[in-house]
Parts: sequence; structure tokens; C-alpha cells
Amino acid sequence: MHDDNTFYAAAAKLEQQCGDPSDEQQFINFKTSSLLDETQQFPTAYIEYLQQLGYFEYFVPSEQGGQLKSFAQLLLICRALSRRDLNAAIATGQTMLGALPVWLCGSSAQKNQLASHILQGHLGCLALTEKRHGSNLLASEVSATATATGYELSGEKWLINNATKGHTMTLLARKQETSGRSELALLFIDKTNLTEFENLDKINTHGIRCADISGIRFNNTEVASDVVIKTAEPGIYGVMKALQISRILCAGFSLGALDTCLRTTYQFAQSRVLYQRPMLSMPTVSQGLARSFARLLLIEIAALVCSKAIAYAAPSLSVYSAFCKYWVPRQAEIAIDELKVILGARYYLRDEHQFGIFQKMLRDNAVVSLFDGSSQVNLALIATQTNALASKLLAAQETVHDVAKWFSLTSDQASSAIQADELKLNNLGQDPILASFIAVCDSNLITTQSDRMRALYVELKQRILRWCDEIITLKEQELNDPSSVVRFAKAKQYTQLLAATCCALTIIHNPSHLLLSNDDISNDLMSLLLNDTDQWQPCEALLQALAQQFETQKWFSLLPI
Repeated sequence: MHDDNTFYAAAAKLEQQCGDPSDEQQFINFKTSSLLDETQQFPTAYIEYLQQLGYFEYFVPSEQGGQLKSFAQLLLICRALSRRDLNAAIATGQTMLGALPVWLCGSSAQKNQLASHILQGHLGCLALTEKRHGSNLLASEVSATATATGYELSGEKWLINNATKGHTMTLLARKQETSGRSELALLFIDKTNLTEFENLDKINTHGIRCADISGIRFNNTEVASDVVIKTAEPGIYGVMKALQISRILCAGFSLGALDTCLRTTYQFAQSRVLYQRPMLSMPTVSQGLARSFARLLLIEIAALVCSKAIAYAAPSLSVYSAFCKYWVPRQAEIAIDELKVILGARYYLRDEHQFGIFQKMLRDNAVVSLFDGSSQVNLALIATQTNALASKLLAAQETVHDVAKWFSLTSDQASSAIQADELKLNNLGQDPILASFIAVCDSNLITTQSDRMRALYVELKQRILRWCDEIITLKEQELNDPSSVVRFAKAKQYTQLLAATCCALTIIHNPSHLLLSNDDISNDLMSLLLNDTDQWQPCEALLQALAQQFETQKWFSLLPI
């Protein structure tokens, strides 16, 4: 049972409202989603249904009349929708992405105007990319030229989700003042007030085929002067800070997709008899299912820790958000790849076994590692900070005072009213997660752990310190190019170390948790992160937890949903 005051209560409520997606009688169901996917129809009815359920209220901070109280809460309701339909989850998620710069930097009037749109269920978007420049936002050419009454917009934004369907648009443009000054700025635009613009055609994609991925062309389009989001910082900073939050929230998409793929595969293995024996009794099948289950739990831990870091360690989000956006989708892809081997030919079919939902989720999930900064972009963000991170860790930086609350699986701290000035573009070497773990290893907190768990913690600490030493050696050898192969490899190593540290601190600070208090399960999770090989063997307790959560229709989760 869940407490209505817990940060996961809203997700639990949504689960009850939406019901079992494999049931064709539920409004959002796998059969309907697959039919929409085949015809590439936008899920308009789903969006309207979600608005009736109050889903959009969680995109609006309580200060603006909504229900958003913490980002961990939002992550989990996104997961609840994602396990049913990623098209609807990403379309609504794009609305939150477009809203974040306004919530962080907008005026009271802009916030009120946006809140009104979202609470009515109107979609929005963040228009950043242009076909000629890709992820190089600094090269943006769409212009906003000052006039006597406001600005004239010219140029084209491309590959924008909700560009056509969205009522509102947060736009990155090159603002040209009458004084001759030019700078990148963010504009909040109500599209219902626009004339002289063109919606670009929908772009066909491999996954999320129903999504409105299109673009917009401005033809000397007039907008009022109050559309500019005015800040003391350059406009691009507002984009980068908003992305620090949205990159973490994207983990909800991967969690939902993997949950459905695991559930679908487990159901098949449970009912399938192969070579005169149940599939579930085959060691390689049980290993693959359990390892995917373990990866899902590890992804959940990383996502929850990072979503709560928005409240507990906001100045460190430049690294933590990049870690979450790279590591979580990657691990989900690895797990789904393992599951498709178990599912066999059925993973490739678009209309068999649960209406081909596995194949749809596989395709839809592939987009998560691409938007809001690709894997390449996020590894580069980490690589540029490795020198500072290593130096500070070796110098024994300060830890977080309330680390136990941060890593608790039963509580969260309200964080929806976060201000832009709390977010930084660079961590300046601060890594409170790794620093707190090193401090824990030197304290009495782990004396209650078993010998083998303490041995794993010591091994992790040694690996962290060894990584730091290797980074300092590269620095001394002046091998500092963040785009080099060696720096990218070190950035990938860092993400694995950070994931293992999130797991370790979560185990340590939840000593009475139903699953994590089981020494065998905790050992399985840590071992998968530190020594993942084809010889990894799940313990019986992990297999039982997987079976129990499936049979009782629970989330595959550390949370009781």
C-alpha cells in the first residue's frame, strides 16, 4: 500500500485510473496504440482523456495553480503513461520541455499565460534545432528583428515535436535590436496569436510514428515585445538549465518502455513450452529475465536519485543530468536487446503477441537517447568536467548534510519552485554523490552491512579513486581534449561508477526496504554494475521478487505501485 502523501502517490493513482493496458476495454490500451502506430495517427483522444484525468496539472507548479510538487513525482507519472504509450508520453513530455524555460525564467504574466494553456490540455514545444546546424544551438539563424511594435520572426525550425499541434512554443532565436546588438534569446509564443507562418510537413520516423515531429517557418511574422523571456543571463543559458531538468525526466520514458518489454517477455516465457519444458525453467531464460529486471531496478535508482538531486544538489545538475540522459536509455536498450532474444521471432512481429507492443516499444524507446541532447552530447558534457571532478574528489570535497533523505525511497523534498539561479552550467568539480559515498565508506554506517557487501563497497571506492588518479595523469600529460577517444572512455567509466554509487547509497540508506534489505538481492545489483559478465547469476530471491511483482500486477520496481 502507498501513503497518499508519498512522492509516488500520483503515479499510483494514475495506474489505478488507467488500468491494465493489455485489456482492450481500457481507454489507453496496447491494441489501440498499435493501430494508431500503423496508421501514424496522432493520439488526440489519449491527450483529451489525460486532460480529463488531471494529468496536465502535474506539468504546472503548485505556485501557478497546478499539482507539480516534486520532479520525482513527475518522473513517475511519466513512467506510468510511458509503459502504455510512448507517443502520448513524449507528446505531453514535450509540453513540459517547452514549459521549463518559462517556469525557470519567465515573467509572472508569461507563467500565468502558459499555466492557462497547459491546464486546458494544450500541447507546447521547445523549438531549438535547425536543419543546417543540428545540435549546434549557438549557430541558430532564426531571427527576431526589433520593430516599432515588437519583433519580426524569420527563418525555420526543424525536427520539433509538437511544432504543428502545439498551442505554445518556446523559441530560441537570434534577437536583433535597433541598436545593432545581436544575441540569442528565448521567446514564449502563443501560436494562436500568430499570422504569416507555415507549419512544415510531419517527418516520418522509425519510432513514435504517431508523433507530430515537424517544424515551423516564419515569414516576417510579427510578435509583441513581451514575448521575450527576459533574464540577466544570455538566453542560451535558460535553454541549458531547462535541459538539465528535462534530461532527467526523460528517464521516465525508458523506465516505462522497459517495464512493458519485460512484462510482455515474462508473460510469454511463463506460458511457453519449448523442447518439452517450460521456458521459465531454462537457466539462460531465467538469467536474461532476472538481469533485465535488475537493470530496471538500477535504472530506477539512478533516475530517482537524479530527479531528487534537483532539490538536494541543484548546482551539480550539469553532470548528473548528462549522466542520467546517457546511462539510463543505454541500459534500457541493453536490457531490451536481451529480452528480444528470449522473445525470439515474436519480438519482430507488429501484430502478434500483445498486438506487437514489444516491437513498438523497442522502436519508440530508441528515440530517447537522441533528443534533449544525444548520447554523444551528454558524454561530451561529462568529459569537459572530468579534470575538476577528479581533483575535488581527491581533495575530499564536502558531502551533503541530508544525504539519507536524498536517497530515501519513502520521501522527497518539494522542488517545483526551483529558480534558474540555483542551476549552474558547470559543477566546478562538485560531486556530492561520489563524495558522500567515500565519506560513508570511512564511517560506521557500513559496519552493519555483510562482509561481501562491504567488500563491494571497498571495491567501488578503490575504482573511484583509481579513476581520479587516471584523470589526473591525463591532465598532467596535457591530454585534455574532451572530444578525444580517451576522454570519452573516461566519461563512460564515470557514468558506471556514478550508477554504482547511487545503488550503494540507496541500499545503505534504506536498510528495512523489502528488497534491498535482502543481502542476496543487493549483492546481485551491485555485482551487475561492477562485474557484469555472461556468467552473472541471479539469486533465488531476485527471481522470486520478479515473479511476485508480475503475478500481483505490481510495477517492476522498488516502489509499491
